[in-house]
Amino acid sequence: MKLIKIEAHGFKSFADPIVLHFDGGVAGIVGPNGSGKSNINDAIRWVLGEQSSKELRGDNMEDVIFAGSKVVPAMDKATVTLTFDNSDRISSIQSDIITITRSLQRGKGINQYFLNGEPCRHKDIKAIAMESGIGKSSLAIISQGTVSEIAQSSDEARRLIFEEAAGVSKYKFRKEEALKKLDRTEITLKNIETVIREIEKQLEPLRKQAEKAIKYKTASEQLKNVEIAFLAHEIVRLSKVYEELDKELAGVEDTQNSYKNQIDNLALEIRNKKLEIKNIDIEVSKIKAKKDGINARLADLKVTQARENERRDLIAKGEILADSKEVFAALMQQIQETEYRKNYYQDTKNELSIKLTATRENLKNQQKEINDYKSKYNIANNKIASQRTHLDILKEKKNKRTNLFKGTRTIVENKANFKGFKGVVADLIKVEAKYNLAIETILNNAMQHIVVDKSSTAVDAVNFLKKNNGGRATFIPLATIKEKSLRDDYLFVLRNQPGFINVASELVDTQAEFNILKKFLLGNVVIVDNIKSAEKISEILENKYMVVTLEGDVIRVGGVIVGGTAQESDDLIGLDKKIEEIENQILGLEAIKKDANVKIVALESKLKSEESYERQYSAEFTAAEFHLKQELAQLDQLKSNASLHQDQEEKLNAKIELAPVIQRIQELENELRILDFDFKTKNQVLHDLREDLEVIEEKNSELNSLLFDLNTSFKSKIQEYENAKNNLQNYKTRLASFYELTLEYARENFSLNMSLESAKELIDELTFEIKQLGQVNLESIEELEQVEERYDSFRTNFEELTEARNTILGAIAEMDKIIITRLTNIVNDVNQEMAKVFSSMFGGGTAEVKFVDPTNILETGISIYAQPPGKSVKNLKLFSGGEKSLIAISLLFAILRARPLPLCILDEVEAALDEANVVRYGEYLQELKHQTQFLVITHRVGTMTKVDSLFGATMQRRGVTSFFSVKLEDAKKMVDPTNEIA
Repeated sequence: MKLIKIEAHGFKSFADPIVLHFDGGVAGIVGPNGSGKSNINDAIRWVLGEQSSKELRGDNMEDVIFAGSKVVPAMDKATVTLTFDNSDRISSIQSDIITITRSLQRGKGINQYFLNGEPCRHKDIKAIAMESGIGKSSLAIISQGTVSEIAQSSDEARRLIFEEAAGVSKYKFRKEEALKKLDRTEITLKNIETVIREIEKQLEPLRKQAEKAIKYKTASEQLKNVEIAFLAHEIVRLSKVYEELDKELAGVEDTQNSYKNQIDNLALEIRNKKLEIKNIDIEVSKIKAKKDGINARLADLKVTQARENERRDLIAKGEILADSKEVFAALMQQIQETEYRKNYYQDTKNELSIKLTATRENLKNQQKEINDYKSKYNIANNKIASQRTHLDILKEKKNKRTNLFKGTRTIVENKANFKGFKGVVADLIKVEAKYNLAIETILNNAMQHIVVDKSSTAVDAVNFLKKNNGGRATFIPLATIKEKSLRDDYLFVLRNQPGFINVASELVDTQAEFNILKKFLLGNVVIVDNIKSAEKISEILENKYMVVTLEGDVIRVGGVIVGGTAQESDDLIGLDKKIEEIENQILGLEAIKKDANVKIVALESKLKSEESYERQYSAEFTAAEFHLKQELAQLDQLKSNASLHQDQEEKLNAKIELAPVIQRIQELENELRILDFDFKTKNQVLHDLREDLEVIEEKNSELNSLLFDLNTSFKSKIQEYENAKNNLQNYKTRLASFYELTLEYARENFSLNMSLESAKELIDELTFEIKQLGQVNLESIEELEQVEERYDSFRTNFEELTEARNTILGAIAEMDKIIITRLTNIVNDVNQEMAKVFSSMFGGGTAEVKFVDPTNILETGISIYAQPPGKSVKNLKLFSGGEKSLIAISLLFAILRARPLPLCILDEVEAALDEANVVRYGEYLQELKHQTQFLVITHRVGTMTKVDSLFGATMQRRGVTSFFSVKLEDAKKMVDPTNEIA
């Protein structure tokens, strides 16, 4: 590859365009000092990619652009073009002619490179120079300084010349690039390994979180599907149950009323029967008494008849009772004693009868009192059960927050995560019961707003809701809100206005910390007694403020009126108060129940005592009555005996007519038969009435039993009704508030594919499972995918880079092998040529190059040992300056012989040689010109005589170099310092 042409314009002193053509062989460039001949060397180095301004004898790269002179202005651009003959294809460029151009624009600092007229990179130019052996560090450009460097440099620095000659520069360059790449790869590998370790640390907990989140989402989704289907099914079912129970309760009440009416009728019938029995009983008693009277009279008449018969018999027999008077006297004594005992037992009986009557009255009263207290006890017990059910519902509503929106409930359940959480508005204010409806109407959904300390807490909470799919919520930061109020003039007028109650914020109690909250929410709202007052007051306020009545009617800002029947409220504000009221009611009822129980126990104890007295008095009364009957019987017997004795005596003295007695006996017996019949008839009626009464009482007992069972069933149904009502309300609230779905949508989109019991069990299991999972990071699933993807990517990169590192290490080892081989070969080849060149240059002697450390060819330096004729072998460092230069030039020529270059530029390399050696130098150029093209910059005549063509450099205009072909004689004059041309 030969240099054909050099073109330059604007480079250094080449203000005018220059063109130098070369035909091969040895071309010389001559000219006086300062003529700019060495700028040819700089131009070639610059266009071949030199990046150091110092190497080009400047302070910065723009110094290569013509700076101007007194007669020629400075130029803005420097351009140099080299044209090579590449027909030998030393360069891999598939072209016979190669042109390389470099230009630089002043002020822009941008170098432009062109290869065969096409823009290219500095790297491309450098590659061509390296593969052709004319690069920056090669022996293609040799100056006097290069010779001095060879002579004076260290063994390690001298090694570079051999590396260039061996053609290992590109391998060293590639090795350096590979090492840099290896360093970068190692750093990248280390960084990736660090990242992989960090990712691996994240992966395990993230996998657990993601697994937990997947379980949570799966369970939540399953729970949602099952519970919504369950709720929809139960709402429909309970609605029917509720309606059926309502109808059933109405039917039970009708049946109860029917039973009560029947019982009342039977009670009346029983009373009538008992009255009838009593009347007939009285009649029977009267008949019996009448019979007894007749029987007594009959007895008397029969006794009279018997006495008369006896008297007649006695008279007939002639017997007289001598001791009749004594017997009669004894009988009268016994009668007196018996009369006394009879009176005693009669008094005892009367006294016991009074006691017994009083005791029975007490028993009746005490039993009534016991029944009254039992009734109070049962009423209190039933009320307690009802209130406890209501209380449980309210507490469950409070604990589960079923009356809260989903977002509000989520934040309340996770309030521990937010240090600035203060509470829900409804929990932070207290309102008297009579103002509840008005305040709830004003606040509406604001009752569920969440109060926090500052905006950042609210932002954190919003992000938490988004991250956990927790619904939406409204937040009130205390640090941000401002108080609201009525204008003072309006307030002054309202104070004396009928119906005005107060500003809403004044009717609400709260902790001092939340005063700003109540004024923010309620400070500009007026509370009045009724809609009529509201209308009047709104006119006074010119419809600029909201006015609300105690019944919940509203006149909004602007005059819009909202009113009517209020829907059932969740009673968020009064929830705690209502719970407290119900608990107090339960305590009161418990006290009533306890008091009634104490009274019942005391009364039952007293009743047992009275019953004991009653039994005692009854037994004593029965005994007294028995004794009285005995005494009366004995008295009657004694009186009868006395009467008999008296009769006997009279019989003795009197004659009785028996005919009237017998007639009267017959009459009385007839009357007695009539009375017996009547007595039997009445007794039969009485028996029938008592049987009827027994049937009625049994029926009454059955009805009472049925009524009792019905009442028990009614209470159960009432409880079932309340449970159905409460469950229905809870299910509706959960479906609407928690899941935010309508019943219609839930029924259309969610179906229950299992039994209710199975669904309940599954809901409980899923709820427990979700609760057991605790805090869940739902974003961990996506995070895991991203981290795993990132991990896989880094692992792939790591593996690829590891493989690349091994490839680089292999390439470096291969390049080291090539470098060692080539360096070894070049040293051996140069040694062979060195002996010849040295002998030719010195007229004899010998020289040798050696590796300082043959075991470390990759890094060791190269020493030169020479033995001029008649001298001993010495290291190059030990020779004189002239000898060193000649040995250095000999080395350069030996290298060129061993590894010929297509082009070599010699810039005054022979300056230090004497004339004889200059001639030898020139002759050797001629010897080498067949394998290497030489461009020689010189001012030595001995060299000029040995070149094939000469170009003269001169400055016809100050500071501007121009070239022309010259003859040897003219060249000699140009370099003569005394010549005018010089």
